[in-house]
Amino acid sequence: MDKDNQCYTVITFAPVQGFIEKSRKLRDLYGSSFLLSYLACAICHAAKKHDCRVVSPALINVTQGTPNQIIIAGNFPENIAEAAFNQAWQTVVETCQKYIEQALNTFTYTWQREWNAWSNHAWEFFWTQSTDAELSQAKATDITPEDVTLMTHARRKLNQLKTQRNWIAINWQGESSTLSGTGAIAYPRMTDKTHPLNSSMAEQTQDINQFYHQLSQHLGESILDPSERLSIPELIKRLITLDAIANQFISEKDLPSIEIPQSFVDLNRFDNKLWAGYFQGDGDKIGDYLRHLKEKGADEADSLHTFSQAMMEWGRNLKYYLPPTQAERVKRRNLDADGRIIYAGGDDFLGVLYRIPEPNQPKLTAQDCLNWFYQFPQIWQQHKHKITVSVGLVWAAPSVPQRDVLQHCREAEKSAKNKGRDRLAIRILFNSGNYLEWVCPWWCLQQFLESYQDREGDTLAALQEKPKGNKTTPNWTHFYNDVTTLESRHAFQEQTQIALGLFELYFTPENRQCLETHLWDTSDADHQQKTGILGNQPHVQEKQNIKALNNWVINLAKVGFHLSSSVTENA
Repeated sequence: MDKDNQCYTVITFAPVQGFIEKSRKLRDLYGSSFLLSYLACAICHAAKKHDCRVVSPALINVTQGTPNQIIIAGNFPENIAEAAFNQAWQTVVETCQKYIEQALNTFTYTWQREWNAWSNHAWEFFWTQSTDAELSQAKATDITPEDVTLMTHARRKLNQLKTQRNWIAINWQGESSTLSGTGAIAYPRMTDKTHPLNSSMAEQTQDINQFYHQLSQHLGESILDPSERLSIPELIKRLITLDAIANQFISEKDLPSIEIPQSFVDLNRFDNKLWAGYFQGDGDKIGDYLRHLKEKGADEADSLHTFSQAMMEWGRNLKYYLPPTQAERVKRRNLDADGRIIYAGGDDFLGVLYRIPEPNQPKLTAQDCLNWFYQFPQIWQQHKHKITVSVGLVWAAPSVPQRDVLQHCREAEKSAKNKGRDRLAIRILFNSGNYLEWVCPWWCLQQFLESYQDREGDTLAALQEKPKGNKTTPNWTHFYNDVTTLESRHAFQEQTQIALGLFELYFTPENRQCLETHLWDTSDADHQQKTGILGNQPHVQEKQNIKALNNWVINLAKVGFHLSSSVTENA
């Protein structure tokens, strides 16, 4: 029986993914993550002041990871929760508006109505409760199973509630922002009434150009490029990372801490012609894991609270494990970490691996990313809960817009989930928008990729020990050319011997045997399950099994070829 068996309150708000995805710069991502954490934090503080226990999130002062679903033990009224949420958001909006008006005080501002609209209608708020009496009634109707707990019932009610939209969208007139295209360009006279007979588009464009030119001069081009035209929420996400504004929200010691803006280095992939590795992932079957703990006699609320605390502490420390290793940092004179964690809380995380160009420092390569992900399962297990993780890694070309990269990140993570979980999906994303993808379980990822041997007998380990002139990595072109030639001749149809033969030729007979033994999930003598390379279980039709194996080998050849640093840099 639940310890707090009277009532559970569950709260969330939307949009979350859409709010994060409308980002052009790394700074936008960071600002989005901070704002979501800040709003969730405001609700948690209000619940505590109302003498309610916050079950999840267990830690509410972690900047980059407060989950947006908040579970509270006790009766936390909707009006108090929503008022706390709205107050927090309106404070952010008003602070950013005042900052601009004070910084550029030569303009005449008539845009108050638009800021008010975004202050009142930017978010959809969801609140629900479940009580003992309500749960008993639901079980009596046979709609709700007997083993459903009070907390689970409250979360199910919230999921049902989220399907019912009760939200006023903000319409706009005039030119759309150049970042997302889903909001009007913010400028001082954006709400002025215009008429075709007495107004001109040229005059309006001149006003916008003048405003953004001066705002860019004030903030700096690294924060706002003079060619950008942002909407109000996009400006807020950009401004919230400024020291002058952020300090107004973090002056209270119990609010989330934020990174010092002066140390915030923007990732400029386009100008620097940099490839970057974006990754997104989360834990597998968390609900089943918590249900398993409950079946063993643990209290559901305590289990969730303990789990939430462990995951948030893990997320808080994740940035310290970014590459390079400590030894490499010392060797490279304390070089900053090769990347940044955008958010990591609960079991969800999003980050990017990149390296700012420096004299005498090599560019970050796909192999550098792979070397880090080889160690990721050990990093993941530091939270000490027996759950696996699925991750999507996108090795993105310099000219792909960040919002597109984020969408591919989410799709790659979904591929890892759909292929059976407990694995990494590697996606090569080219400037054209085309991509290649290969999915592999963690346990054989390094074993397979590093066992590749080209026709000259060279392997990665041998070349690292003794390079052959400029050749430091094996030539994946051999495997790639064989696969593409055979594929063009339809050699892979209706049989797997070609694919298995090629795999044996380039990856050793031992790895072929490993592949054939672990195509699908298996269990050893101690009933320890091993993740299947192709997925959980075979398809019903043999044709689908043949196709799955052939595609896995074909995709390995293509992705492995493009992961080669010398090829990717020139792509």
